[in-house]
Amino acid sequence: MLSHINENQQPQMVDISEKAVSDRRAVAEALIELPPVFQAYVQGGDLFLKKGPVVQTAIIAGTMAVKRTAEVIPFCHPLPITSCRFETDIESQESGLRIRLRCEVKTCDRTGVEMESLHGVAIAALTIYDMAKALSPHIVIREVRLLAKSGGKKTLGQYPLYGLVLTGGQSQRMGQAKALLDYYGEPHAQYLYNLLAQSCEQVFLSAQPNQWQGTPLADLPTLPDILPQIGPIAGILTALRAYPQVNWLVVACDLPYLTTETLAPLLHHYREDVVATCYHHPQEGFPEPLCAIYTPQALPVFEAAYAEGIYCPVKILQRSPCQRIAPPQPTITANINTPEEYHEALHHVRRP
Repeated sequence: MLSHINENQQPQMVDISEKAVSDRRAVAEALIELPPVFQAYVQGGDLFLKKGPVVQTAIIAGTMAVKRTAEVIPFCHPLPITSCRFETDIESQESGLRIRLRCEVKTCDRTGVEMESLHGVAIAALTIYDMAKALSPHIVIREVRLLAKSGGKKTLGQYPLYGLVLTGGQSQRMGQAKALLDYYGEPHAQYLYNLLAQSCEQVFLSAQPNQWQGTPLADLPTLPDILPQIGPIAGILTALRAYPQVNWLVVACDLPYLTTETLAPLLHHYREDVVATCYHHPQEGFPEPLCAIYTPQALPVFEAAYAEGIYCPVKILQRSPCQRIAPPQPTITANINTPEEYHEALHHVRRP
């Protein structure tokens, strides 16, 4: 039975009294396309017309809409909004302008804020239309959609979010298993497993069959590699094949600086219309495939690369559409491969 219909087939508001209070977040997006005549009115990230600054006004209208969602959508619960933030981008194209609006809404309650973020971004888009229609009626609002949500059920966009800790390497230069190194008072693979479990519905270790038998990691859920030992692509492709309709938050066990805070930008800037959302190395400029969120689109991409004999995940992402973001700290993507690097990293993570 649908949750908005009772046993007598009458509409009702969903009872959320038994749900747990938790931090919840949702991000929605809208695209607005305007004809070339508007290009002359762009100034400093806004569109200035006779009615005033268009984008600024749209943000105000969208914020008001977020706070009044329950007054418009019949079965939405009134919620205390703890944060409402808009991001905007104006892109000049041959066909005119494209304005991208994103609305992030947060609350701490028993139900989510998807409708608030969608309502906010939709009203912001309509406000742009209203302020600009006098100059041209040929304005199109496209792709009002939910990009991400967290809290409650652990999903990202339209797919569940799973976690994968890559632990299958030989660690020859280190001389011991990186997954068992202790940075935070426990084997690092256990630490990463617990870290990803805060955001993911399920978390697995990627490993060779029976690799961790007889170790502290033996009881953790594992996805044994089904491919030869050809590096991280074996674990990534194994996970993509095992669960093709989920998003995968993939991290390597040789990254000692990962925390809830350093993973947050990946979750915040996630896009489901690309193969992966990943950090990029600030100096070298290449994407980091071993600290990334892969969408279901990654499966055919990795399958094709594997068939071509391309086993390097960096090369695969370099030729794929990705959302690359700057790491909040340069050390986030630093991987540790030698005993000297391990002791240096240990000093940094444990210093007061």
